[in-house]
Amino acid sequence: MPAPTPGYVRNMIRRSLREICDPSPKKKDEQQIWDYFDSECAYCGKKLNKASKDGHIDHLASSALGGSNCISNRVLSCANCNEKEKLDMPWAKFLTQKNPDKFVSSRRKNKILKWLSMHQTKIIRKDVLAKILSLGDEVVAVYDEKVKLTRQLRNL
Repeated sequence: MPAPTPGYVRNMIRRSLREICDPSPKKKDEQQIWDYFDSECAYCGKKLNKASKDGHIDHLASSALGGSNCISNRVLSCANCNEKEKLDMPWAKFLTQKNPDKFVSSRRKNKILKWLSMHQTKIIRKDVLAKILSLGDEVVAVYDEKVKLTRQLRNL
């Protein structure tokens, strides 16, 4: 776990509130993702090793843009595709850019589409997501106020 800096704690506050109504996949769900994608990145095909933590359970539709945490919105991804390349880009567009070979791109896209068809897609209503984000902002504002007071006390 990273050091509990104020920035990290702010992020955890927001995530924990969202987790209440949009829980992340459980361990058995994550294993199902690893198994379905044959321990390979859904985007580039890189072979991944679960023990080395080089595989990520990525959101197809970014959670920052309202994508759900449910298993139907998750695929196996390598760190490079997830953290450096795809970011908030729509997955189908990223897949096409990542795989200029139309046959490879089509095969990977069909595998993802089959995954989606196997699971019920859950979409968070935009008004609910906005309320969750608003609640997180309110809690973070109180936290920031307390951090400021704590820093002032430290300097006494």
